Amino acid sequence: MKKFIHYRRDKKIFVKICVLIALILSIFFANKYIDTDLVIGEVIGAVSNKDKSDFSVHVIDVGNADAIYINCKDHNLLIDAGDIDLDNKVVNYLSAQEVGNLDLVVTTHPHRDHIGGIKSVVNNFNIERMMMPELPDELIPTTATYLNMLNAIKQKGIKVDKPIAGEKFNIGDMKVEILGPISSYKDINDYSIVVKVIYGEHSFLFMGDAEKDSERDLINRGYNLKSTVLKVGHHGSQTSTTNEFLSKVSPKIAVISVGENNYSLPKPNVIKRLINKNIEVYRTDKCGTIIFKSDGEELTISIERENI
Repeated sequence: MKKFIHYRRDKKIFVKICVLIALILSIFFANKYIDTDLVIGEVIGAVSNKDKSDFSVHVIDVGNADAIYINCKDHNLLIDAGDIDLDNKVVNYLSAQEVGNLDLVVTTHPHRDHIGGIKSVVNNFNIERMMMPELPDELIPTTATYLNMLNAIKQKGIKVDKPIAGEKFNIGDMKVEILGPISSYKDINDYSIVVKVIYGEHSFLFMGDAEKDSERDLINRGYNLKSTVLKVGHHGSQTSTTNEFLSKVSPKIAVISVGENNYSLPKPNVIKRLINKNIEVYRTDKCGTIIFKSDGEELTISIERENI
């Protein structure tokens, strides 16, 4: 029988520590000979060690930006790296997960809320491969953030590939599919690299800031868009996440990466579309960092704070 979703919302880490300390103290007073230094050391190690699940997707809370870290055993994938104002947060988060090597870094499109932290990631980690969209000349940015990123990539000699719609490859036990961009667009958001990641029975569709024109092309191409989890395009903007697209993806869960001061995002009509299709919604402005973990069958969800 197919297992689907087991919801588990973890409490904040300090609550766990308090409970564990209380347990240690109760044991100590029950047995004065217990080696408390050893026990406390084991507790701290258990709390601080990186996630040991087979597969995990971390939608990092980076405010009005995107940064998604995916781990599968010894393999690591990063999709975007937040804004330049929070570049250290992404680097620190990856370091806390004991990341040394990134198999693939995808910059979905060159807006600063997606590429702002890429320079710091390039300077702090070994990167085997990068992927960036190929843009028409009139849409190529001239911003300092973009140029500094390119310079850092060049200095490290990192291989950069353009996306090929329909390309499929494995990273460890993860199946990765590049679905878009498919054609030429007027808006740089629609050039977002659309990535589908599959592990066991569950799949995740990452839309970057892709809007309705890109969504229409994905549907017309005849892709299997059905996914367990949808990372909603363009932070919940009304230009994305059409009803037709949602019907094709048919997710059980939607994740929106958005900050508290969010230019009125996500839009109420987008939330309404999701709710009307019985899709459970998680938002980084309310939940903080959101982590999905799976053994290939069961899927669990951990959130940083209880505010949904």
